[in-house]
Amino acid sequence: MIIVLAVASVVALIAITLTVVRDGTRQTGSATHGTGGPQNPQHSTTLAPDTSSDTQAAVRGHWPLKMSDDFNGTSLNTATWSPYSGPTTDNVGRNNPANLSVGDGVLTINSHKDQSGGLSWYPGQKYGRWEVRARSEAGAGYGPVMLLWPDAEDWPEGGEIDFLEMPKPERKIAKFTVHYGSDNSQNGVDVPGDFTQWHNYAVEWTPDHIAGFIDGQEIFRTTDKDQIPPRPMHLAIQQDVGPYGDDWIPARNAQTPESVGFQVDWVRIYGL
Repeated sequence: MIIVLAVASVVALIAITLTVVRDGTRQTGSATHGTGGPQNPQHSTTLAPDTSSDTQAAVRGHWPLKMSDDFNGTSLNTATWSPYSGPTTDNVGRNNPANLSVGDGVLTINSHKDQSGGLSWYPGQKYGRWEVRARSEAGAGYGPVMLLWPDAEDWPEGGEIDFLEMPKPERKIAKFTVHYGSDNSQNGVDVPGDFTQWHNYAVEWTPDHIAGFIDGQEIFRTTDKDQIPPRPMHLAIQQDVGPYGDDWIPARNAQTPESVGFQVDWVRIYGL
């Protein structure tokens, strides 16, 4: 286990991040993206992000806008979004495009029983910034994920960047994790907060670094070239079904609502 010290420039925050390895099993169901294996990796805890209603998750600077979706229609634009179908991660449940809905300017992934959903944006790209405004309802049995996945489907060598994972039912911890190398090594951070509320999430990927942001605050940065993905990646947004892994996503329980929603207000993709 390698301990790395990193300083977040925005808030002079010192975070201890741990590089760990976990089982990299993933399912190959239609369009379903795994999230690096079922075990809960060790992360450091940093200070909570500020709540923000801004329409960006990080300073845009010179980044050219490549894609924007505010979900203002009544249905998903399947010319660019690819809804999932088939088994969820680890074959626990089923993805069904019928569990995706668009209304009132919001995309919702509705999960119930062993049913859930997800979607991917194609084509992918090498380098850029991805920003998403999202919130999740609380509830055991489901884990929202937003990630970058290799276009070549060559995981783990092709890398994986989970810029939001919330496996625990209370939605009080947001995880940011970089997966890299043939042994699925990982480097990440846990951020506490109330993520049942709207927050702006971003990941920045360049030849020199990967950085993560919540509400404009930098929460993670690595300049280790071994951790930077080698090939183009695309955005995936999904809600995994539990029980999954060693209590990574617990099973539904008596307190779980009949349906648990993961909502997205908007998505922005920028080039380098």
